[in-house]
Amino acid sequence: MSKESQRLPSLNARIKTRRAQLGLTGAQLAEQAGISASYVSLIESGAKVPDEDVAARLADALGDDEGLYRGWARAARLGLDKLGLVNQLEAIAQTPAYLDLVESGHSLPRLDSGAVTRRQQSDAETLRARLREVASKLTTVAAPAPTRKPDLRQAAEIEAAPLRVPLLVDGVDPIVLEGPSPPSKIRDEILLDARLFGPPAGLVFAYEVTESSLGHLRGLAQPGDLVVLRQGGAVSPDRICAVRVGDRIVLSRVRLKDQALLLLPGEGEDTFDTVPVPDAQSLQATIAGTHVLLLRR
Repeated sequence: MSKESQRLPSLNARIKTRRAQLGLTGAQLAEQAGISASYVSLIESGAKVPDEDVAARLADALGDDEGLYRGWARAARLGLDKLGLVNQLEAIAQTPAYLDLVESGHSLPRLDSGAVTRRQQSDAETLRARLREVASKLTTVAAPAPTRKPDLRQAAEIEAAPLRVPLLVDGVDPIVLEGPSPPSKIRDEILLDARLFGPPAGLVFAYEVTESSLGHLRGLAQPGDLVVLRQGGAVSPDRICAVRVGDRIVLSRVRLKDQALLLLPGEGEDTFDTVPVPDAQSLQATIAGTHVLLLRR
């Protein structure tokens, strides 16, 4: 779709229609939203776009989607041509490796915001195409602070090395990758830029988030997202870990407390699963990997 054909939804028309459907007058809607009747008239005519708080109050009064109204108010002020920049920043915020790169001050790769459509391909081919697109945007992990000033031009000239990351079946322990891997344990491969993972060390593997694995990830991920992990890495509540629980791998954020590993509940959940870790060796054996990337579906 060309930029010329893109436009924000006309929520002013929706507000007027919803109000009529609910049998409200402009004055009644204004009273419920805490604004003047003349302001409601200006909003419904398209002459004014409210700020986010007013938009949210209108959504509440109309029994409508608050997030939609807030997004409309924010986007209208930002401008349609700037929405791609917001989406780009959102992608960076969800990727620890790229966050490190941005904050390090190192040179950044060019991010191409153009999306590639593969309507005629199979679902599997479409998924691989999307992953390659994401990988092309996220190219370099910041190295530890050097003892001398790095040659950024030389670093930028280093060619990206492809890395084939196995996509494991839900719950399968990545230890199977250390020997001949049964095909039944691996669903697919993801092609990523090796520089995302820093110096070669340990296994890199991935899982697709499923409904059955969503309990500890609700609010962080959704079914179809891919969590890419590697052996090692710091264990902290802001990272998704692959945790060995019995004979299965459970994806969860974790916290250490009183010689136990707490598997933190997802949004709307209140149950803390625990795994005993009496010493550092037990902790190392329990954590199969920590997340590096979260690739949105």
